[in-house]
Amino acid sequence: MKTILVVDDECFLVKTLSVLLEIEGYRVVSAANGKDGLAQLVKESPDLVLTDFMMPTADGLELIRGVHALPDFRSLPMVMMSAARKGVALPTRMVRVTVFLSKPFGLDELLPIIERLIGKGEPQGRPPPVRSSDHGAATVGRL
Repeated sequence: MKTILVVDDECFLVKTLSVLLEIEGYRVVSAANGKDGLAQLVKESPDLVLTDFMMPTADGLELIRGVHALPDFRSLPMVMMSAARKGVALPTRMVRVTVFLSKPFGLDELLPIIERLIGKGEPQGRPPPVRSSDHGAATVGRL
């Protein structure tokens, strides 16, 4: 089963993403900041990292720099999300982010990104989640 590491200091968002991604057939591990995220990364060897930009202790940029400093994880897909503003200026020469996602976002925006980067999940006999409406927002709300 493909594993996604979710790193965000917003507990509700982490729990919501975890439930929704598990329904889609992914294994989810989480951390509340970049420092703990690096520890989880080494322990769990995820297939993808979904990280917030602004967090205490170590932010998303510090996490990504730490990930890319580890030879085994240099090519790991990294999705950065932030409510700070659209298109947060990232020092592209120092940090490689695969995708930047502005908060709030819908599951209908996130799932295609994940599927493009690591493939579809493996649902375990659970009913499919409610998909988005024609308006682009997931009916479970925006994350």
